[in-house]
Amino acid sequence: MISQVFVIIGYFCLTQSQTRFMPNLPLGEYHLNIEKVYRCESSNYTFQFNFFLRKKTANTTELKGNVTFFKPFDDTIKLDVNVASWGLTGGWKPNSIVYISKNACSSSKHVLGKIWFSLFKGFSMPTSVCPIPAGTYMTSGIDVKELEDHNFPKVYFYGKYKAVFKMKNEENKILSCTVIEINLTRPWEKPI
Repeated sequence: MISQVFVIIGYFCLTQSQTRFMPNLPLGEYHLNIEKVYRCESSNYTFQFNFFLRKKTANTTELKGNVTFFKPFDDTIKLDVNVASWGLTGGWKPNSIVYISKNACSSSKHVLGKIWFSLFKGFSMPTSVCPIPAGTYMTSGIDVKELEDHNFPKVYFYGKYKAVFKMKNEENKILSCTVIEINLTRPWEKPI
């Protein structure tokens, strides 16, 4: 009788350990969790992205807000993205990823992938091709799960990151500045 109990306990222990093996590697495929979205210090930009996150339900977070373009968003604008990683001793360490492109509109469309079309649909923009006309576009809410199908690297180091998106003109004057703080977690980890 006692030997049967030990056999049953041993069987359950082995089956549980096989299904729960989850390596603790420093990089791999990730789940993207958007923590914060906000503007940089100044608010007098030509392109204004006024975003915020709203928890709709316990499992659903929405991106809400508006976008104001005081001039058309086209390929004469430069895109400058600098991603900082959170250091082990605290503080942001810049230049984890640096992406600079002369054609902001076309480059954004390429890098964002399917997110580009989710944003256009959510903000009710008149067209999804470049250039995007000047105007104010509002959204009633876009599920952040729709913002995970992008063309960023599919394998990267896990951790906390801060991406600063700047748009500049030919004279390097900043026309827009938006910050997105994200957390890259292992696919089986749940966000805090």
